[in-house]
Amino acid sequence: MDKSAHFPSITVKRAFEHFLDGSSFARRTRESYAEDLKPLLTQIGQSPIAVFTDEVARSFLATQEALAPATYNRRLAALRSFSGFLSDQGWLTEAFLEGIERKPEGAAAVRALDAQKVESVLRGIENPRDRALFWLIYDGGLRCQEALAIDIDDISWPDRSIRLHGKGGRSREMFFSRTVGTFLDKYLATRSSPTSGPLFATHRKARLPRRADLTADGYARLSYRQADTLWKTYTPDWDLHRLRHTAISVRAAHGYTEVDLKRFSGHTSLRSLERYIADNREAAKRKACEWERRQD
Repeated sequence: MDKSAHFPSITVKRAFEHFLDGSSFARRTRESYAEDLKPLLTQIGQSPIAVFTDEVARSFLATQEALAPATYNRRLAALRSFSGFLSDQGWLTEAFLEGIERKPEGAAAVRALDAQKVESVLRGIENPRDRALFWLIYDGGLRCQEALAIDIDDISWPDRSIRLHGKGGRSREMFFSRTVGTFLDKYLATRSSPTSGPLFATHRKARLPRRADLTADGYARLSYRQADTLWKTYTPDWDLHRLRHTAISVRAAHGYTEVDLKRFSGHTSLRSLERYIADNREAAKRKACEWERRQD
């Protein structure tokens, strides 16, 4: 069968759906690709695939220049993967994104917030879902994607523990406080206390139920983009990932050992925790006071 015969009629959006459906990507990778290329698909999704050219892709990347290097690199990777699929189908014949390089990301600086201010903001959240989500991220030092990937089946209520699906496909267990348990209970009560499916879901039914990750009553799992947008309604100037940084930094300042922090954060290397420990002024002050008391 001549694959190029479909070239004139297929749209960019339909080709992208074929790309995701026919891939062996993990679910989270598919979600990430869909989120990263959503702005592009909004612009040209209904256009014939012939519109998707190297020039269009470069123009899209130019509009992403102001983003953080990691975000820019992720969108570049999504574009390259999609264009590779199109080439394999015979729907793309020109050279694509040649000479475009990833941006150097470097070591990320710790961006911990003042814990009292964070908790003040969290206490002010009234929406049951949002309150449960953001308190859980802060309570467990979670990556946002880890929190959003939780299924209700992953929760052990008697132990107040959750089986997390961590970065790189690594699983670990977290334990949540009674306060967070109460918030989760109150949130799930607004959904008639389901016992399975995504823990955090949207308030609207999914438009593409065939493709979405749904609750039993047809609501989609909350995405990172949606969670980030929600967080900015409460704290416009605070990046969502700073909740995790703050949670880890607070524990580094209050007696957690390197091994404790490694287990709490899900980092695979103690070296990754050096940025939380080496320059932690509160921890250094606490240790100095402890030493002074020993000398008295």
